[in-house]
Amino acid sequence: MEIPRRLIELRHAVEAADNRYRSNRGENATVALAVWSDATAALARGIAAYSDETGVPHREVESAVQRAAGRHTSLD
Repeated sequence: MEIPRRLIELRHAVEAADNRYRSNRGENATVALAVWSDATAALARGIAAYSDETGVPHREVESAVQRAAGRHTSLD
């Protein structure tokens, strides 16, 4: 399955935001958490939309995005 670049970029944004959150404290961590939350929501919407467009089950799209992004992590 070919994964749109926008979904791979969103996955990378989630990973980057997660890393920033884990390396910050206090107010910086709060901002990083908000960025992570927004990126995760955008990725979830993108995966759902792609799943609807293609008819491929959501979990298969999610797994394919993770593989295409080069990491096997959960979106949760």
